[in-house]
Amino acid sequence: KRLKSMIVPLPPLKEQKRIVEKIEEILPYIDAYAEAWSKLEKINNSFPEDIQKSLIQYAIEGKLVEQREEEGTAEELFKQIQLERKELIKQGKIKKEKPLPKITEEDIPFEIPNSWKWVRIGEIFSHSAGKPLNSSDKEGKQHPYITTSNVYWNEFALDDLKTMYYTDNEIEKCSAKKGDLLVLEGGDIGRAAIWNYDYDIRIQNHIHRLRPLTGVDVNLFYYIFFLYKTLNLIEGRGIGLQGLSAKRLKSMIVPLPPLKEQKRIVKKLEELLPLCDQLKLQK
Repeated sequence: KRLKSMIVPLPPLKEQKRIVEKIEEILPYIDAYAEAWSKLEKINNSFPEDIQKSLIQYAIEGKLVEQREEEGTAEELFKQIQLERKELIKQGKIKKEKPLPKITEEDIPFEIPNSWKWVRIGEIFSHSAGKPLNSSDKEGKQHPYITTSNVYWNEFALDDLKTMYYTDNEIEKCSAKKGDLLVLEGGDIGRAAIWNYDYDIRIQNHIHRLRPLTGVDVNLFYYIFFLYKTLNLIEGRGIGLQGLSAKRLKSMIVPLPPLKEQKRIVKKLEELLPLCDQLKLQK
């Protein structure tokens, strides 16, 4: 009864036919517009993250700033780093380890400038890990420590830190100081942050501490870890809970630019990346 009582507009018959023809002509354009709009929204939503990743990748491939002959080569820098490493070993400040495997063509993930050099992380950083948590170990004094849940991409959550016993000998080995790059062994493996506080902090064993040798701008290598993570170049191994072992971390190959170029890359990234953050806020 209600259906039959509905009122509707009734055009002349020929006009009805013209209206139907026009609708059928226009509808495909509307469908195409809807599809295009959906794609545009997807691009808008992913754009800040995509351009951030692209900027960092561009930088790490040696395309963000120009190479300058007067700044020397990474080969020369690498030799200086190795001399420093030998001196630190001689002084007992770092331990001597087996030479890392030579880098082959098959190892290289992308092209870099001729003045750069592929190296392994263990060749340009000294490595240490934190202390395992053991409730029965009560030697030494209690100190606050950080674990994987406190480390995010280049920031830390430092509220309500737990404490653990550390002996005097463990303090140096299991502490991070300003300028150290901390990399997660477990959890979100490979996630990294630079400890930029003016005081030292103890670390648990699921965190790797990488201390840069002279000639290494730690900020650039933080960006390298960020890029490698987004490109799935950092993978965990193990049954069940996966982890990034010290051996695999130290064997990671990374590009090494001349030092002055490292600093110019970091400066340019620090100029451009905040613009990506602004775009995120505008979404």
